[in-house]
Amino acid sequence: MGMRTRLHLRSAAILAALLACALLEAEPAATLPPVNTLVLIQLAGGNDGLATVVPFGDPAYAALRPTIAPSTAGLIKLDGTLALHPALAPLVDAWKAGDFAIALGVGYPDPNRSHFRSTDIWETGSSANEVLSTGWLARLLTPATRPPAIFADSLILGETQPGPLRGPGMHNISMDNVDAFIRDAAQIQSESAGQNASLQYIDSAQEDIIAAAAVLAGIKPSIKEPTVPFPNTALGNQMKTSFQLLAAGLRVPVIKLTLRGFDLHSDEKPAQEKLLGELAGAVAAFRLNLIQAGLWNNVLIMTYSEFGRRVEENASNGTDHGTAAPLFILGGTVKGGLYGTQPSLAAADLDQGDMKYTLDFRTLYRTVAEAFLGIKDPVLLASVFPTVSSMLPLFKTSP
Repeated sequence: MGMRTRLHLRSAAILAALLACALLEAEPAATLPPVNTLVLIQLAGGNDGLATVVPFGDPAYAALRPTIAPSTAGLIKLDGTLALHPALAPLVDAWKAGDFAIALGVGYPDPNRSHFRSTDIWETGSSANEVLSTGWLARLLTPATRPPAIFADSLILGETQPGPLRGPGMHNISMDNVDAFIRDAAQIQSESAGQNASLQYIDSAQEDIIAAAAVLAGIKPSIKEPTVPFPNTALGNQMKTSFQLLAAGLRVPVIKLTLRGFDLHSDEKPAQEKLLGELAGAVAAFRLNLIQAGLWNNVLIMTYSEFGRRVEENASNGTDHGTAAPLFILGGTVKGGLYGTQPSLAAADLDQGDMKYTLDFRTLYRTVAEAFLGIKDPVLLASVFPTVSSMLPLFKTSP
């Protein structure tokens, strides 16, 4: 078995798998309430929010971006001042249906422009001046808040980093695809058990992989090809696997996916268009398949990125590290529309050439935690989000 698969599973997933099997035997899956699944899509590198949701109505925009601004002729207008990039056209149906929300000007006080540090802030939910070792979701998913009979706390596809799910006691399963995971698990030979104490961790990880693979093998006959085809892209394949597992009955509260490549310091325009097209195509197929499977109301998609880009384009036809940017939220229970305030691009309103945030990202996190994941404990919520207490009216109904 390759080391990539071996090292993906770093927590006691066997415990979660065995618990799931035991609970499912005691209580048939059909009698269990649906599990709400948060699908996080990390736009790694720092997505250019001004090229994603375009403030065409701001007179400063065209002047600051004479080269890289998308053509106004192809913009998908959301209102009189804001529009989607043309590459996001596959998401128009979701916008019209009212299950696509856009949070504007999302950021945090005293923003950090380092990829590593700002990613850490977003994934732990920390303030800029504090360092936390656990992810915001890891602190929320306690024994008291975990749904019953789940396969794992999270499924991480494409990359190994747990990010917001990093923490002790978390059951996170990472894989490239189901077949490879099952195939690699079948090759494991646990020869070190009881022979060398220094190898016990490896043996434990191998046993965890075997247990997780057994659960996946059990539902594999129920995995079907989607009715709506997914684009053959990295994110498209991640979202296809996510849909197939959810449709086959896998119960998991969080799925984490990654689309990388947004650090566009040069020649941004064609690369940004390609990346946004990949995002939109995969999300649109995921949505349509979930609707047909009757699962759209139990899924919430949310994007995040470590920062936006600077307002003014640079000399290399790209953009440098910035601050605030929009986030996308989609789901069957989402009340679509624009949330928050688009930051002004006027020189007097900028901070060292960057937009000032208008919506704290932790307000969005708290809204999702309480209104979608159903975590109501005020003490727990206050401990994870000590700097915010308000919520957005983001959902049609609470679970």
